[in-house]
Formats: sequence, C-alpha cells, structure tokens
Amino acid sequence: MKDLELLPDSDSHPDILIAWVTQMLETKQESWAWLTGWVEHLPRQHANWTSLTAFGLPLLQACMEAGLDQYFRAGQSMAHIIFSTAEEHNLEKYDPPPPRITVRFDPVRQLWLIAWSYRNLHFSEPDRESPVDSETAFPVLKSYLADLWRGTRPDENLPLPLAQINNC
Repeated sequence: MKDLELLPDSDSHPDILIAWVTQMLETKQESWAWLTGWVEHLPRQHANWTSLTAFGLPLLQACMEAGLDQYFRAGQSMAHIIFSTAEEHNLEKYDPPPPRITVRFDPVRQLWLIAWSYRNLHFSEPDRESPVDSETAFPVLKSYLADLWRGTRPDENLPLPLAQINNC
C-alpha cells in the first residue's frame, strides 16, 4: 500500500486523487488496508482525530486479524468507519442504498456507537444502534456484521469469523 503522505495533492489534482483512491479500493482487502492507513495517519492532520485513531485502529486491526477483511468492504465518511457487503466502493451510488454498519462517535452523548442503516449517518438516523467501548466494540461489531451478512447474503453460509461470535 502507498504511504498516505504520498497522496496526490487533492487541491490541485482532485481527479488524480479520486483515481488513486478508487484504485486502492478495488478489493475488500485493499479497502481495509487503505482505511487502516487513513485512520492511523489522522492525528498527523489534526490532533482532534486522535480519539478516532485510538478507538478505530485497534478495532480495525482486530477485524483484520479475525479475517473479516475477506468478506466485507471497509470505508469511511468523514469521521465514520463504514462496513458493507457491497462489491464496489461508494455506497451512495447504489439505488436503493445497501445496508451498512457504521462505527461513529456521538459528541453530544460522548459515546461510541455501532449502527445499522441504509444511508449515511451524517444525514439520517440509524435503524438501530448500540453504545460500545473499547472492550465491547469488537463483539458488538461482529454481531452487527453477522446480521448484515444474513440480510444481504441469505443464501450463503455465515463467514467462519462470524460463526465463531462467542469466541471474541
């Protein structure tokens, strides 16, 4: 994976940046690798991103170690981490929008949340959500991903990392 510091200048060459990001997101595994690098480098952009890195990076790494990157696409919208079973990047291009699982921080309630929705949660409310902390995030996320898999791939077996939900 390319170092995020070598990203094309998005102000002077937005078309190059879009092409670079699209190329990095061709496979599910590439989407996870790109997102992990993005989350890891956020504090270099601004100190306000430190909490997302501190919470999100270990969660992403645990998911990858469990093998979930083989089955789900990972992405982001602003400060939200988003998971789907979509084959391609950019969930907003689908009609109707596919379900997604979002990890986000609610600054009003000062809570980390894992949510199920069909739309970007910057602009809509989730269908359901659960508060989590660093200890509960991984098992709760696995539970939501299992529901997502069952809802979008009903004819396929649950992936092994999710079939072992109690072995978090």
